[in-house]
Order: sequence, then C-alpha cells, then structure tokens
Amino acid sequence: MKDEKGGPAHCFVHFESDLCTGCGHCIKRCPTKAIRVRNNKAVIRHSLCIGCGECIRICENGAITASTSELDSLHSDKITIALVSPVLYSQFPGVLPKDVLLGLKNMGFTHAVDMSYYFEMFQWATAEYISRNRKTGESPWPLISPVCPVVLRLIVCRFPSLLPHVHPIMRPVALMARDVMSQFKAHYKIEDHDILLYYINPCPSKMGIPKKELGQGGIHSTGALGINDIYAELSRQIKHTEKSDKIPFAQAGFEYEQCTSGGGLLWSMSGGEAEATGLDKTLAVAGLNETITYLEKIELGLFNDIEYIEFRTCREGCIGGALNAVDKYLAKSAALKMAKTLGVGTRLNRERVLRLYDSNWFFPKISPQELKKLGGKKEKTFSFDELRKIEEIVGIIDGKDCGACGSPDCRTFAEDILRGDASPHECVYLKIRGITDENILKKIKS
Repeated sequence: MKDEKGGPAHCFVHFESDLCTGCGHCIKRCPTKAIRVRNNKAVIRHSLCIGCGECIRICENGAITASTSELDSLHSDKITIALVSPVLYSQFPGVLPKDVLLGLKNMGFTHAVDMSYYFEMFQWATAEYISRNRKTGESPWPLISPVCPVVLRLIVCRFPSLLPHVHPIMRPVALMARDVMSQFKAHYKIEDHDILLYYINPCPSKMGIPKKELGQGGIHSTGALGINDIYAELSRQIKHTEKSDKIPFAQAGFEYEQCTSGGGLLWSMSGGEAEATGLDKTLAVAGLNETITYLEKIELGLFNDIEYIEFRTCREGCIGGALNAVDKYLAKSAALKMAKTLGVGTRLNRERVLRLYDSNWFFPKISPQELKKLGGKKEKTFSFDELRKIEEIVGIIDGKDCGACGSPDCRTFAEDILRGDASPHECVYLKIRGITDENILKKIKS
C-alpha cells in the first residue's frame, strides 16, 4: 500500500486496497488524523502514523494489518533470538512461562529471552532516578513512562512541549536488545550480522527499535513478530510438549532465559509498572482517549504533585494490544493467576544495578529534543497567513465533521485543500449550497 504522497508503505500498518471498502471508520478512529479516504480507498500519511493499532481494531474487513517481520530465518545459519514480552504468557492460560519459552525454541529459535529480567532492572533504575530528581530537579514532574512507544510518538506528534517530562531511562525492550546482543556476540564469538533479534510483541508500534535509542552504533538486526503471527504454531508446539511423556526442561543457558517471577506478568496490565516502582506518588492511565486527555491536563500544568505516570494507550494495558490472540479480559485473568502461582520476587542485586546506573548504562545517547526525530519526517507547518485561510475555508464549509469528504473533520479537510491534497468539490455541504471550487480557490489565492 502506498501513502497518499506516493511514498513507501508505512512501517507500522499495511492497507490492503482490494479489501478496503472506503467505509471511513478508520479515519474517525485515528488519533493523529493520519488516514484519508481517496477514490473510495483508505490511504495513510506515514509521517503522522504512531502505530497505535486503532485502525486495525476498527476495520471490519481485515484490510488493515500490522507490518510485522517475515519469520523465514529460523533454520538459517544465523543465531535467532526471541525477545519475549510477558504478555505472551497471558495468551496461554494454565501454561507455565517456561513451557512457552520452550515452545519458542521448539519452533526453531536458538534462544528465547524473558523480558521480566529487564523490567526489574528498569524499575530499580527508575526508583533511583526519581529519588535523585527530588534533590536535583533535573526533570519536571510528573515524569512520563517511556515504556509504551505509542505514547512517545503521540507526545512527539501532538504534545512536543511535554518531551522534557519523558523519563530518560532506556525502555526495557531497548535494554534487553542491547544487552542480549552484546552477551550473545561474546558467547558465540560472532558479529552483529550473525544474530537476528525478533521481538514477540502485542502491538504494531513496536516494529523494531530505533538505533538512536540503543546508543552509539545501534543494532541493525532487529525485527518484530506479532503475537498473533506465531500463536497457532506456538500453540501446536506447547500441546506437543504437554502430550509427551518426557519431562520437559526449560533448557535455559542464561538467567534471562527463564521466568521465575510473576512480576513481568503484572507489567502486562495497566498499573503494573506504577505499582512496581514502590512509590506513592504514581498514577496509571490506560486507553488511547484517556491518555490524550491526561496529556492535555499535564500540558495545562496539572498533576505536578505526581512523580511518575504510567501511560498505556491500549485498554487494560499491553494485554489489550491489537496483535494479541486472546481476549484481553481472559488474558488478564490468566496473567493474574500465573503471577500468583509464580509469586512476585526479585532476582537482581540492587548494588549491582546502582553501579550500572552510575556508569550511565541505563541512559540512551538521546536528548528529549532528539526524541522528535523518532517520529520520522514531519508534516509541513502552516504560516499565520495560511492558518487564517484555513479558518476562512472552515467557515465557508460550515459542515458537521461528517468525514464524507475522506478527511476526518472539516478543519483537516480545509488543511488538505490548502496543501493541494483535496478538492473543494469533495465536500457534500459545499455541493448542497452550490459553492463552487472557484469560490474556495479565490480564498486560497487571496
């Protein structure tokens, strides 16, 4: 699928033209107004897409899918490593995490790494940063969790003034990718290109990890697989293990290839991260609309008495991700039961984590302002004169934000006209009142 400027398909979602009916449901759901309907087909402005997956959820025809990696290298001569979000465990009620990890190895992955280990590292580092920030005031309150990449892109796109509030510790998935790559390179005595990392994830926003986020050099061989991409085959492997008389062993060669604590499962749900910090002045917000509402409130100067806010744009947290295979409430029930079975403990020595903290191991080589570049190429900004013309066009249209023109609302349609991406005759309200293209074009040229 091409975007409406003729550029390449976007890295987060893919639109299948043959299946699209041009119903327009997706243009209303998109929080950044990245989608239009042109010639009765949905198209995307890739510079505005944040990978939230709302369009995937709303499309009844299956015309929108996540742009995940192809799983065609498991039997190659490369070392293939699955980076596992604990959300994956919630998709298999009653199955122990060790059997899920073993199932991934039976699928052909050389190693399967549990992210829970890095969640724990992140929470230790977060608690330390907040403790020091109370004295230094280096970052403004409240700190905003960097864990959900949709939130980061949403801030870049719609709330750039809040970038200084973004917690500067590297996200757990970035910590994991960098550390795992480093350790396995040393273990096998090989180079980056000999290792392929696949992040098994619940949403389209996590398609790979930006190189800048990983520090100097970055990691080139990262890809992503939706949980729904591997669910059928992984289920088959798990059932095969369950039916076998042979007692299965996790076959873990490294500590982070095991899941011995239920803490990571709690992170998959809304509130799990905030609870793990052990701090009193925290808040957890879940849901795209709720996230936008609270970001607007922070922008207005509210909640500066809160130290840390966990945002998740998916309802119920990551277990509500668009690429999951199981209903979010069933997944939540399974996660809570498994967390209770495993217990919530700690595997890390705090002193060791603090040594890493003081060596800047947790901090990416990227400033808050450089986070803007993670959003990709930006849209053209309008001059004051152009903004005046847009307001005049909106006044002439005097519509109802119906979306029949193919743009999500009247103001966006007016902006598209000024950019030359839409024609006034596409508005039904202008047609009804007999207002011609010439009337609008005169306003633009005046």
